[in-house]
Amino acid sequence: MKTRHIVPELRIYKRHLFLKLPKYKSIFKIQSTILKAARDYLYDKGFIELVAPVIAPVTDPGIREAREFDLSYYSEKAVLVTSAILYKLTGLKIHDKIFFVAHNIRKEPIDLRDFTTRLAEFRQIDIEITHIDRDELMRVSEDFLIHVIERVKRERSEELEKLKRELKVPRRPFKRIRFDDAVELVSEDGYGLDSAGELSKEAERYISETHEEPFWIIDFPAKIRGFYYKKKDSEHLLDMDLMYPEGFGEGASGGEREVDPLKVRDRMLETGTDPRKYIWLFEILYEGLPPCSGIGFGLERLTRYITGVKEIIDVTLFPKAPGYLGL
Repeated sequence: MKTRHIVPELRIYKRHLFLKLPKYKSIFKIQSTILKAARDYLYDKGFIELVAPVIAPVTDPGIREAREFDLSYYSEKAVLVTSAILYKLTGLKIHDKIFFVAHNIRKEPIDLRDFTTRLAEFRQIDIEITHIDRDELMRVSEDFLIHVIERVKRERSEELEKLKRELKVPRRPFKRIRFDDAVELVSEDGYGLDSAGELSKEAERYISETHEEPFWIIDFPAKIRGFYYKKKDSEHLLDMDLMYPEGFGEGASGGEREVDPLKVRDRMLETGTDPRKYIWLFEILYEGLPPCSGIGFGLERLTRYITGVKEIIDVTLFPKAPGYLGL
């Protein structure tokens, strides 16, 4: 049986019945190689790996249209971590180049028609580095992605062939498009923004389809992104999204961090975030945090791009699609 003939409800709730299919065997062999290649690259560059929690008193509020999952933790109010960003900043006290393979859990909007890009539970290869700016971070990220793709092509050519995936190694430097220019481009063909002020899923897919190689969207509006990003000017941030080509859309997000506690508080107020929830972050900032930048690569989105698989529920072993508990 071919997976395209299996309804998503069965692929999610009865996943154990289908893992013996050749498609899944190829996908998860490739995903294992992605993880090994990612770790090898980062260790070779002097990074250390840390482990992030999944339960926290507070988490990243800059998560577009998604929401947090609240829970009671021994009668205390807690949340499931939506992003490891605050723990990455804290981890820089240990070492100046760190990474996590972190679990993220978000209450994403339910859409029974689309299983391409969103999961309620996903993993992220989260990278944070001191004393580099956005331009250098983009160069590191490009090298990282190229290393992973080259390793997969070299070690998993048989699996790529079974999936009928012709995977190209990108050329650096990747093209850069300012957010305002991206909005203008998609608007010309009738695409717009989502409720959070970001490019809609349809707009991201459209602009992605117009490219044959990965590219960057940079300089997002300050009001629509997390308080931890540093401003480029009064309206834009020193941040970026990595976009995969061929319609695969956004695959990574990051930028320069704001480490001045007063400016962080101003950014919190600007983005509608309650600074009273982040006392421990202010303590860290007042102790002194060096200039830093970081990025997070979604593992499942990276696997989807590398394998060429249409739906993201097929590239995670036990998928938690929005609204679907599964196994």
